[in-house]
Amino acid sequence: MCSAEILRTVRLGTFRRGFPSLLALVLLLAIPAAVADQCRPVAAEPPTAASHRFDRGLLWKIETTGSSPSYLFGTFHSSDPRITTLPCPVQAAFDRADSYSMEVIMNGAGIVSMAEAMFLPGTQTLNDLLGDALYQDTLRAIGINPEQGADGINRMKPWAVMMMLAAPREHRGLFLDMALQLRATRQGKITYGLETMEEQIAVFNGMSLPDQIILLKDAIRTAETSSEVIEELAQAYLQRDLAALLALQDKHKPADARVQAEMEQRLLTRRNNAMAERMRERLKEGNAFIAVGALHLPGDNGLLQLLTTAGYRLTVLY
Repeated sequence: MCSAEILRTVRLGTFRRGFPSLLALVLLLAIPAAVADQCRPVAAEPPTAASHRFDRGLLWKIETTGSSPSYLFGTFHSSDPRITTLPCPVQAAFDRADSYSMEVIMNGAGIVSMAEAMFLPGTQTLNDLLGDALYQDTLRAIGINPEQGADGINRMKPWAVMMMLAAPREHRGLFLDMALQLRATRQGKITYGLETMEEQIAVFNGMSLPDQIILLKDAIRTAETSSEVIEELAQAYLQRDLAALLALQDKHKPADARVQAEMEQRLLTRRNNAMAERMRERLKEGNAFIAVGALHLPGDNGLLQLLTTAGYRLTVLY
């Protein structure tokens, strides 16, 4: 989810007392594109027909009768230059496409909506919800000294703090998905969102507060190793290994099996079905470039399987 970019901005101090600084939001949207003009050369691979397991591949050609081919690309929500320097086959497909579709279009209004949803209503505080001991653990995991003031964090919902802890910290700049959006705008491409910001917000915001607290506890428990986990995921992504990404997701899943099942339904299964249906119009138009998080691609309920079941012909290109 692109909301990780917003949450990193929270950590860097953009938000004060629960309200976003409009100047900071403008600056966020004005960051130079993180996708370099020079692509990353990769070893040539002959296109191969899709296997039923979809274990490997980030760029897929989608064909259907009566339309020109379109392309589905799995992204990694990171601003790491290794990720944002596009492989040459991906850049070529993107540059010649007529339209660009992403999970959700990020704009000023959407960022404000996300920011507002992160905060608790009324006078409720995170300390009230967590209790003092867990709240102090939370501040330590984030790296905040309570004596220096933590009003902004104390007003945030547990899911927002959890995502803040999970967001990459090492690199600044636009995440790949947002950088592609800016590149599409500069090229004059029509840009579409497969989801609304409200739908993305509801993924976590619709969870009960007790379930949000369970997820936050998991995030605190693993905070010290989050950089290593992100690097594991990045390496699997750079190897185009979708099976490894799924295995890593399972390895680092929440300890509570019920919450894990609920998360999988909310994050992947329901969203995959909605996105597959909403892609149809773009695929009918043809020559569309569609980018979603790579974990939406594999699996029995992944987009690759859903599109194959719907009658589309898929070929892996990279």
